Amino acid sequence: MSDPLDILMLSIEYPPVGGGASPLTRGLARGLAQRGHRVDVITMRQGRLAAEENDGAVRVFRVASLRARPERSRLHELAAYAIAATIRARGLIARRRYDVCHVQFVLPTGCVAYALRRHPNFPPYVITAHGTDVPGHNPHRFTGLHRFSPPIIRPILRGAAGLIVPSEALGQLVRNRFGEVVPPLIPIPSAVDAERFGERPKEARALVATRLNQGKGVHHVIEAMAALREHGYELDVAGEGPERSGLERLARERKVTASFHGWLPRASVDTLYERSGIFVLASAAENFPVSLLEAMAARCAVVATRVGGIPEVVGDTALLVEPNSGGALVEALRALMLNPAMARELGERAARRVRDRFGWSEAVLAHEAVYRAALARAGR
Repeated sequence: MSDPLDILMLSIEYPPVGGGASPLTRGLARGLAQRGHRVDVITMRQGRLAAEENDGAVRVFRVASLRARPERSRLHELAAYAIAATIRARGLIARRRYDVCHVQFVLPTGCVAYALRRHPNFPPYVITAHGTDVPGHNPHRFTGLHRFSPPIIRPILRGAAGLIVPSEALGQLVRNRFGEVVPPLIPIPSAVDAERFGERPKEARALVATRLNQGKGVHHVIEAMAALREHGYELDVAGEGPERSGLERLARERKVTASFHGWLPRASVDTLYERSGIFVLASAAENFPVSLLEAMAARCAVVATRVGGIPEVVGDTALLVEPNSGGALVEALRALMLNPAMARELGERAARRVRDRFGWSEAVLAHEAVYRAALARAGR
């Protein structure tokens, strides 16, 4: 390996706080540290979490952000993080010379890098876009922010040394919205540790693992399960969000046998993946969902919507339906429930695809190359 790098990583999400970007940030930070790089992460503090701790060889700094819940963040919480993270980062760069700064999310985290860009010790920064930080990706989240965010995003992108996009679909959206200021676009798929999943016997259970927000389509899943009640499948819903009470009421009304588990520790979610025969993702908008990678790694047969980066993730290993198409969702689920052999085959193919394409070792090396290219462009 070439000389180790000093890396400053900024992210609003880091375990146990956050959704899909949370395990991605940790996985990348740990992978880089295992390669001999020095990694510091500035993230959101929530509840009683320590302000500073070592996560293996990764130093984690959690700043005050007013964040009330681990599974979601609101506009004022994002703004509080941006201010506190800027102050914390300024203190760190005053004492330590970093080679590169990796920004997870264009907003609000990119504001921190942009605010510090002229500091003599601040390094070149690269950004990873995750979807909800790009206007037009998801019409159900941060719509108020996205109405006025393009003028904020443009200078952040213009100052970046590179923009990492997990899916070609998201990359195209960024090009269409910000083409004149987009830095070099680098496609790096999201990754997952497939080896952590065991091979439990699959049960007659369908699993949804997502934030329970508008646009995730969980109500379509419940309606479909009601139509398929005679097949004896039970539904597990892992996740928290503002739609939960309404979804629980809908399940009762439709007489669907459903367990709403809320926000679970990682090991408990992994157990649900391992025992579930079917995984359902009915979102109206997605980038490169980590939950989908995890379900595939755990050999679930997948039914998902044909949106965003989902087709790039699953290839030919899943049944895809159009969003908001209840009838198509019912038929896809029925096909798997009536044909266990097909479900097993799809699950095995999905697990092989994850192992072949979406492992951490390849992702870490790809990020390393991005960092060194940014240093070369900056003449450092």
